[in-house]
Amino acid sequence: MSIGTSSIAAVAGEAGHEAEVAALAAGFTQAWNRHDMDALANLFAADADFVNVVGMWWRTREEIKAAHAHSHTTFFRDSRLAGEVRRVKFLEPNVATVHVVWELSGQMEPDGSVGEPRQGILLFVAVRRDGRWVVEAAQNTDVLAGALTRPAERS
Repeated sequence: MSIGTSSIAAVAGEAGHEAEVAALAAGFTQAWNRHDMDALANLFAADADFVNVVGMWWRTREEIKAAHAHSHTTFFRDSRLAGEVRRVKFLEPNVATVHVVWELSGQMEPDGSVGEPRQGILLFVAVRRDGRWVVEAAQNTDVLAGALTRPAERS
């Protein structure tokens, strides 16, 4: 099977954009750690979706900003986020997924104490529009050590 010139150009273009797509994750972490919700929100498309670790679903950049602004003035106000991009996968030349493995420390618990560090995986769906990569959708998941899904019921 031969690869046409357009396929080679598409693959080369994807490789050139991998760092730009991965930079969205770095921007998210940096904005989080500065507690700068304007910068965090500007990573997202106006009509972006974000599902957090407990299943809350925000459907616009403004909702994403407002929810994070609230949490960063309360239980995340002293938090620190560290993240590592584990995979950038291009679905199309202008559409990519980014999987980020993260650790969060400094979260305030309901009793006012500082909670134990948490780990998770954040998935971004990034789209290039007008020469700029933005997050179109995000899904965040806590990784719970030792947790198993329930086995399928046998009939």
